[in-house]
Amino acid sequence: MLKIDLHIHTIYSGHAYGTFYDILKEAKSKKMDMIAVTDHGPSLVGSANIIHFKMGYRAPKDYEGMKILWGCEANIISKDGTIDLDEKTIEKLDILLVGLHNETPYKDLGINGNTESIINCFKRYPIHIFTHPTTIYYKYDTDKVFQAACDNDILLELNLSSLMKLEQGHHRENLDYLKKMIEIVKKNKKKIIINSDAHFLSEIGEDAILKKYWNELKLNDDLIINNHPEELMQFIASKDLKNFSIKK
Repeated sequence: MLKIDLHIHTIYSGHAYGTFYDILKEAKSKKMDMIAVTDHGPSLVGSANIIHFKMGYRAPKDYEGMKILWGCEANIISKDGTIDLDEKTIEKLDILLVGLHNETPYKDLGINGNTESIINCFKRYPIHIFTHPTTIYYKYDTDKVFQAACDNDILLELNLSSLMKLEQGHHRENLDYLKKMIEIVKKNKKKIIINSDAHFLSEIGEDAILKKYWNELKLNDDLIINNHPEELMQFIASKDLKNFSIKK
């Protein structure tokens, strides 16, 4: 069971099934130390209105000793790397996750164009985590994107939901991408983050599937930033919006 899980969705994502307080109670019952509530950005079909994310400054940061981060899994929506959150909304968040999803305004630009979109985004925003980087909704050069994440000090996510999809034969999942991601992270002396991407309460912190792939992916405890909470918190705090040129 993960003690830290920084990618969890509530009912406000439109296709998840726990309320904010359901999630707090479930995570606490599992004796977790820290969670992040990270609903999908507002441009995804069925997701929360922008006002939902602006409430971050009022959201509780502690629940019976468990640390809570208020975040968003924002969407890349254009070639220049724009995401579906404005600067004032980002300021209200504790943590910013970004992914490339379908059912958003993003239009497929081919491998080169999609790669450029992602890397442009990395340079423009104070991103903490690039989510499910091996779930390929739009084809891109994975090697270039993984390297760009390392270059821009963005955590690449080992997404447990992606491993579940791999088990189910999901056509967008590929174990070779995960192996390459971990290889590039190690080469750059960086760490990965493991998250559940939970949409159901039972998925929060649940990492049993990892045992099956641990050796094949050449994982080790030191590679996983979840095992280094102080380093993780320092990393989260280090992302200063003032250091990024969001507006083109």
